[in-house]
Amino acid sequence: MNLARMESLGYASHSMDMDAHSQLDRALRRLLRPLVRIMLRQGISFGEFSEIAKRTYMEIAWDEFTPRNARASDSRVAIMTGLTRKEVKRLRETRAQRTELSTNHMNRATRVLSGWFRDPDFCDDKGQPRLLNMTDDGLQFPALVRRYSGDMPPRAMLDELRRVNAVKVDDNGAIQVKSRSFVPDGGDPDSLRMFGLAMSDLGHTIDSNLGAVPGEDLLFQRYVSNAQLNPRMVPLFKRLLAERGMQLLESLDDWMSSNELPEDAPGQSAHIGAGIYFFDRSDQPPTDD
Repeated sequence: MNLARMESLGYASHSMDMDAHSQLDRALRRLLRPLVRIMLRQGISFGEFSEIAKRTYMEIAWDEFTPRNARASDSRVAIMTGLTRKEVKRLRETRAQRTELSTNHMNRATRVLSGWFRDPDFCDDKGQPRLLNMTDDGLQFPALVRRYSGDMPPRAMLDELRRVNAVKVDDNGAIQVKSRSFVPDGGDPDSLRMFGLAMSDLGHTIDSNLGAVPGEDLLFQRYVSNAQLNPRMVPLFKRLLAERGMQLLESLDDWMSSNELPEDAPGQSAHIGAGIYFFDRSDQPPTDD
């Protein structure tokens, strides 16, 4: 191979690297726009966001990018991330002091709602969820909570489900389920936790697919869009997505529930899932995508 050919290949490789960097820069700016809107609404300053970003850079570099048979060090992480060694040391030493907010009560509430819809003991002859009450005799609400939520008090569970408008209680104390999903209001802390989980799950899927080697099976990641849709049809599409999307998610939930391991089963269980979402780019500037 002559020198001109080698120089040509080197230029092409550099060009591809620059193109990939440019596309990643563009993708990050797109990703950050909705995140910044959320942060500004919640009063998160740039300084707070910068600290979160620094901490995350340190944690990922320390935990996942240390070569095998090598020991993680402040110097190695500083070189990789661009942080100073002093910053890495400070972030590492304060890492153990942080505690993550638990989403356990959200998971329990979701299991209770799902069980109410699919467990024959709590459904009528037509397969619809029955009205329940708070009496502790027979297959009533306390029994439902014990079966699908463990040791969470039934009253606390009822209050939580009422708070997110998933159930209603009539004047006679009968409890009617209104939704199979645990969906808090937009400003609710649980809504922000669910936002974090959804963004994280989608991000992990994209990261896995981008990092896949040739021939490796990719995780399912698809979406549909149309830039020429009649605006009058948007409400109809929203209803169509809500109905058919919920039907699909409920059928997947039933399948996963029927294939669960017992809680006392040895070994670690798999934690998987899928999501469906609606988006509207009508008010965004046109792109060359």
